[in-house]
This record gives sequence, C-alpha cells and structure tokens, in this order.
Amino acid sequence: MSFAERVKALKSERSITSEQLSRASGIPLGTLTKILSGATGEPKLSVALAIAEAFDCPIGMLLDGDGHFSDTLGEDECRLIKKYRRLDEGGRELVEMVMDKEISRLESTGTVPEVSEAEEIRLLTLPLFMLPVSAGPGTALDENNYHETIEVRATRVSIGADYALRVSGNSMEPKFEDGDILLVKRQNAVDIGDLGIFIADGEGYFKRYTGKCLRSYNPAYQDIPISNFAEFRCCGKVIGRMRRRRIAV
Repeated sequence: MSFAERVKALKSERSITSEQLSRASGIPLGTLTKILSGATGEPKLSVALAIAEAFDCPIGMLLDGDGHFSDTLGEDECRLIKKYRRLDEGGRELVEMVMDKEISRLESTGTVPEVSEAEEIRLLTLPLFMLPVSAGPGTALDENNYHETIEVRATRVSIGADYALRVSGNSMEPKFEDGDILLVKRQNAVDIGDLGIFIADGEGYFKRYTGKCLRSYNPAYQDIPISNFAEFRCCGKVIGRMRRRRIAV
C-alpha cells in the first residue's frame, strides 16, 4: 500500500475530508490533492510529518503502514496496542499496574513465557539535551551537554535521529505541545518548509524555516526575520516527535 493509499484509508476511517485535512496539516489543498492522486509520488518527509500530526498518528503508520509496531507482533498484540493508545493517562497507568502485577505473579511462580530474540522490541538510545529548545522566545541551548539518555523505539524515522530535544513553550501548538520530545537529525541546513532547530545569537529555536524567517504554527506568534540576528545557524532537522510520557515516535 502506498503513502497516498494509507492517507486515504485513514481519511475514510475517520470521516475526514480533504479540505479538513488540508486545514489541519497546513498543506495546501492543491498539493494534498496531487499527493492523494499519486501525481507527485512519495512526499517530502516534512509533508508526511505534517499529515501524520494532523491525524495524530505515528508517521511510520503512513510511511510503512505498520504504525511502528514490531513486524513480529501478532494480530491480537497489535489490537491491544491500538486500544492502549486510545486511553488517557489514568487508563494507561491502570493497565500498566495490572500488567506489572501479573508479571510479578508469573515471576514468583517461575512461569514467565520465554520471549525470542526476534520478538524483542529493538530500542535506540539517544542523548536528550538538558536545556529545552524554545517553541516561543529563544532559550539558551548548549549542544555539547546533555544530562540523560532516552530509549526510543527503532523505526525508519527514529533510526535517522542523532539527538533529542524537549519542546518548551506553545508557539508550535497545536501540532507540537510544551513538553514534547523532538527527534532531530544533525545537519547544518534544512529545506524551505522544513522544521528545524536553530541557534540565533546564542539562543535555541524550534521553528519552520521559510528561507527568510522562522515561523510558528500558533498564529499568535509573528514570524521572526533571520536578518534580526547577528549570528544564525541550523543545528538539525526535526524528523519526528514523541508526546509526553510516550516512548514511540
């Protein structure tokens, strides 16, 4: 199934029109129509990310159709994971409490089922920078220091990340929320329209790059002209995101 077919399937499943998807993703309707018709082939990652954000689904669900589930997961396991993702924080804590209790019971009786190496979920370890990158006014960002590492599920998106940063502020809402963790590929330039991490006069920004300005999703924030800064450089391209308290991209 192609990217366009997966998007159309999600639209049908959630009863979302192309016009609604265009508004939610920020992708022009004409561009979206070409993508859905297959006229433009596979879209840029930044476009795929915007569409995934609009659906509030893992980008892997659109890129490879597996929703970031392990290839070895059975139908019942995938069904349970999908249900888990629909729970609120309290529901997830309750499910995890029951699971922990059941695992403890099995461990006490020595009857924990063996898990083969192929069934193990592969995780990646990434550095998480100590200071948050700002989604509002700039925040000082030290690229050379981080105070912890995080484990991220290995997917076709996350394996391209070099480091992670925590979002601070609300200027990138509703697509990115305060506390979200960004997965970033280290590079010194991004294309126009891409989401990037930038250092400007010693402060860190998470914005969409327009060529001349840094742009927020939140309309309450004005564009920031790059010409305002004496020093400006790109530190990486944002290729994925983890919601607060989530481990998957």
